[in-house]
Amino acid sequence: MSSPAPKPSIDRQNTTPFHLKLFYRPSGFHTLSDFPVPTTSDPSPPLPQHLQIYTWYSCSLSELSHLLTSALPDLLPNPTVGTRLSFRLVYPDTRPPLPSMPPDTKGRYTSKEMGSVVVAPSVENGNDNSGSVPLNLRGEDLDKTLHDARFVIGDFIDCAIFPPLSDGAVVPLPRSQAYPGGSRTGPPPPRENGYTRGRGGHGGGRGAHGASGYGRDFGGNIPSGEWRRGERLPDTSHGGGRGGFDGRRDRGRNPY
Repeated sequence: MSSPAPKPSIDRQNTTPFHLKLFYRPSGFHTLSDFPVPTTSDPSPPLPQHLQIYTWYSCSLSELSHLLTSALPDLLPNPTVGTRLSFRLVYPDTRPPLPSMPPDTKGRYTSKEMGSVVVAPSVENGNDNSGSVPLNLRGEDLDKTLHDARFVIGDFIDCAIFPPLSDGAVVPLPRSQAYPGGSRTGPPPPRENGYTRGRGGHGGGRGAHGASGYGRDFGGNIPSGEWRRGERLPDTSHGGGRGGFDGRRDRGRNPY
């Protein structure tokens, strides 16, 4: 099994940062309809409230969390310990619409999960995480970067801020994040240089065009694994396994 590709090394002192819109919303994500698509008559439609920052592809979810909460500290509930910050990538859907879709389906956004972090008790302040002390964040996704999410300049990042439950417990992962492959209906296919790539099984997502069909693998029409446009596809005459969910809902797991 091949090891994951190394993350690119970015010299922030000599690399120009790019502009990023970081959207935020308490207790849930924005809906895709909250992000209007620019048109010739309205090239700059109003967007939901967001923070404008300049950053690099090496920016992690931990760094995004600190940038957001340091600029807008009132976003965090009191007490802050147990707050979950979940992140989602919002980007233009470049896939052609299915024939059954309405004619105005083109020019819309789609999204995929990036991960989440949890505010843990601060070492300096005990259980309190208020004041000037930086947030003590925990979680498996702390070091995930924009590069890992296949971010393309011009994409949006949406952050949902979930306060702790009444008993202080951390809110479980949203359903689409509890399943690493995406939601039950299937996520958009992975992106490469701003475009989408077909994928076998339910992981291809709704409307994802592959070699034949529309991303629904009922007999191996789309080969499993990843492939690029123009590559010769392997023989799938023997069929293939159906896509599935390789994760479980986060129930009561201690994030820190």
